[in-house]
Amino acid sequence: MPRRGAATKATKTSMDSEEDVPLAPKRSNPQKPGSLSLESEASAASEAKVSVEERFENESYNMKVKHWKDSPFAVGLTEVTWADEKLRNGNSNSDDQSLDSANCLCFSSAVCPHVPGVVRVGNMSVLKQSTYSIDAEEEDEETGEIRVVRVIRPKLDIVVGPYWPMLCLVTYPLILGISGWSLLRAVPGKPFYLQLAWLTGTIGLIVSLALTACRDPGIMYRRHAPPKRTQTWRWSDQAQTYRPRGAIYDPDTAVVVEGFDHTCPWTGTAIGRKNMLSFQFFVCLVFVMMVFNILLLTKSLGK
Repeated sequence: MPRRGAATKATKTSMDSEEDVPLAPKRSNPQKPGSLSLESEASAASEAKVSVEERFENESYNMKVKHWKDSPFAVGLTEVTWADEKLRNGNSNSDDQSLDSANCLCFSSAVCPHVPGVVRVGNMSVLKQSTYSIDAEEEDEETGEIRVVRVIRPKLDIVVGPYWPMLCLVTYPLILGISGWSLLRAVPGKPFYLQLAWLTGTIGLIVSLALTACRDPGIMYRRHAPPKRTQTWRWSDQAQTYRPRGAIYDPDTAVVVEGFDHTCPWTGTAIGRKNMLSFQFFVCLVFVMMVFNILLLTKSLGK
């Protein structure tokens, strides 16, 4: 009996000793010595690449903002040149909402960089410009006195709007096509007064369209303060300028146009104070010559 108890005691002591033994910790899978360093180098390279791209985008944006604020014209924030616009369109995703929905800027960005002397003002393409001097009032920052200074300003002699492809590929081909068809089929053999009237109307139609499409519509110069003794000028956030009543910022052309009426895709540009008269002539001559050509082609005139 003592031996059995001793054995039982020994067995219990052995079991207790086994329960008190702590479990050995699990060992993680061994990693190769070079794998961690390779991942670190890849992460560092990725961060460096992102930082370079972000730095480039920030510098480009700062240059764009500086050019926008230094522009003498009341324009919106756009790319500096048409070459920059082409680069932006190439790097943008198809889901980018800032892309032009009508794709009118794609033509300008593809063609204008290859034309010597073309300058961008907003979304307008300046083909020819000159300078002129004007006396302007300027306030002295120290004394606050108003003094007259001589300022040299750029002048837009020939400028086309963002919809110039429609002007060249649709409007002018329609006018020249119908006029050419009438010249071949209906004008010969008609009385001299009808031929002279048809020739005068056709030339007037072509010239009035050219004057409307290639003339400055009334792009305003930037003003950081309204004129003295006036309360009708308002601030434009899009162009960072004061503007008079009737001058409106046009998002299609990205400029503030004085006496803005609308943007006409048929003429390719905005209609404002400076090209309104030629536009009205163009609209009148369109209807007159359309009826005239129909009557000539149907042989209702000069029988």
